[in-house]
Amino acid sequence: MDRANRLSGIGLILMGLAGTLFFWITDPRYGPAMHRAAEARLDWRYGLFLLRGSPDNLIDAANQARLSTIVGVVGSAALLIVGLWLISRKTA
Repeated sequence: MDRANRLSGIGLILMGLAGTLFFWITDPRYGPAMHRAAEARLDWRYGLFLLRGSPDNLIDAANQARLSTIVGVVGSAALLIVGLWLISRKTA
């Protein structure tokens, strides 16, 4: 049972880190720098342009994404904490 707890904990930690990374990358305010639409076809971050939508109005995009980013990061942090708890837990 101890091995199963550790494997579950490691899985939850990896999912928490992946979720945090995803929500950070897709956030228009705190994520990687926003690029211009003309450069988007040559830029490796073109997928981010597709996820975020048009960069014409950055303020509206940042305000609309703030709540979902906060909820996503908090949920990912909860997965990370539960995973750490499972790893550190000793079975009797």
